[in-house]
Amino acid sequence: MARTTISDFVIWAKQIHDDEDIGQRIAALNAGQTIDLIVDGIRGVWRKMDDGKDGRPTRGIRPLGQTQAFWRSLYESRRGDVVTLELPSNEGRIPRAPTLLSPPLGRTDVERRAALDAILDLGLQGWRSDDAYGSRDELHDR
Repeated sequence: MARTTISDFVIWAKQIHDDEDIGQRIAALNAGQTIDLIVDGIRGVWRKMDDGKDGRPTRGIRPLGQTQAFWRSLYESRRGDVVTLELPSNEGRIPRAPTLLSPPLGRTDVERRAALDAILDLGLQGWRSDDAYGSRDELHDR
């Protein structure tokens, strides 16, 4: 059983103590992957945070769905307290929080390139005029 201090809206892998396995499993996740954790007896889904702008991995997980409301209430009422973390061992023993309706957004290089191409193509669409727009007073109805 691992422990961490409630100090942020997310759980950082470097702040997990007493069980190196959980911290290593979180650090080994790719951005956007999810993991089930039992935090203070409540099971929930956590998502690995996206990589930083410079490409370095972010070693933290953020709560999803009902787990987010649970963690936020812990943060507001028990900030600074230590809570326990466990990996679920038996699917049937502890009820699972409801899952999200939609999966996390894709983060592959192909999807990123496609999104960038779509944004750059927006400049080629729309209305364009080659005529002069008029004076500044005409534009602002003065």
